Amino acid sequence: MPFRNCLFLLLGFFLLWATESYGAQLPKPLVRTMVVQSHDIVPVVDFVGKTTGSLSVQIRAQVGGILRKRNFQEGDHVKKGDVLFEIAPEVYQANYDRARAKTNQALAVYDNAQREWNRVQTLYSKNAVSQKTRDQVFATLNSARADLEAAQASQKDAKIQLGYAYVTAPVAGYTSKEYQTEGNLISTSGDSSLLTELVQMDPIYVEFSLPSTDLLELRQLVTKGFATWGAEPKAMIRFADGSEYEHEGHINFFDHKVDPITSVVRARASFPNAEGLILPGQFVRIAISGPVLTKAIAIPRSSILETQQGPMVIVVDAENKATSRKVSLLLNMDENAIIEKGLKNGERIVIEGIGKIRDGQIVQEIQ
Repeated sequence: MPFRNCLFLLLGFFLLWATESYGAQLPKPLVRTMVVQSHDIVPVVDFVGKTTGSLSVQIRAQVGGILRKRNFQEGDHVKKGDVLFEIAPEVYQANYDRARAKTNQALAVYDNAQREWNRVQTLYSKNAVSQKTRDQVFATLNSARADLEAAQASQKDAKIQLGYAYVTAPVAGYTSKEYQTEGNLISTSGDSSLLTELVQMDPIYVEFSLPSTDLLELRQLVTKGFATWGAEPKAMIRFADGSEYEHEGHINFFDHKVDPITSVVRARASFPNAEGLILPGQFVRIAISGPVLTKAIAIPRSSILETQQGPMVIVVDAENKATSRKVSLLLNMDENAIIEKGLKNGERIVIEGIGKIRDGQIVQEIQ
């Protein structure tokens, strides 16, 4: 055998011996593990939302005239029924008084016609008056009745107009700036009719949209028996700094159609806001609890290996031998993943140190 070939053969044997000796002395990889346990889980999903007042009302004039008085400070909280503006109340009071006087006058004429009719009826029954006289008196009575009804309708209209002269708050809420100052001539059309705006902030609404794919995924979980709808879904507000609003809310609107352009479903949640801490127009994150996942297994997403064969985890047996196993994912939820198939209660998986392990290797758990 040539000397060079002998040299290569000896070198190969040496390398094989060195590798086996070194492998035998390799330290056991240090890992952290967790024992898998199934339990009921309520997934929470986050969406971006915008706060709005539960009621937003434009206060507009329904009668024209000079704006005599404003009875609030801009930005004040007012109660339902509070008088906000007074528009020429003396004019509409005079109109009402005139209409009431005409009603009284018509009522007197009607009462007199009614008495005359009663008298003629008695005489007619005794053949003391003619048919013609009776018909004339009856026509006079009908005319008086019609005049009275017209006068009463005019009085009612005058009373309504007088009520409109005192512009009241239709709901409790916070006022905006005034659009017309005292002394301006107000009309009932165009921009001149807008006096101010009123926003009700208790409760406060959060409007948000959720992707139709997410909604479909949740409904499929229920349909396949992996989840059940429990109590009414809860809602929580999370601010930009990560803090949470102290009051829970509830969903009070859920659209039953998908926007064909954005492929989202609109929804709205209601929150108590007696302290007025949340203002309309804020962008917040809203966390909604979904259906209850029954007997679900949740593991950290960091414990999952993404391979060409699919997601895998490292299972450790009683002798600390590590074995890779393929799993099926049901749902990703924040930092955890819900496992559909591949793991059972009581099994131990590696959650830290996955990259250090070879399949079949003995590992050592960090104490």
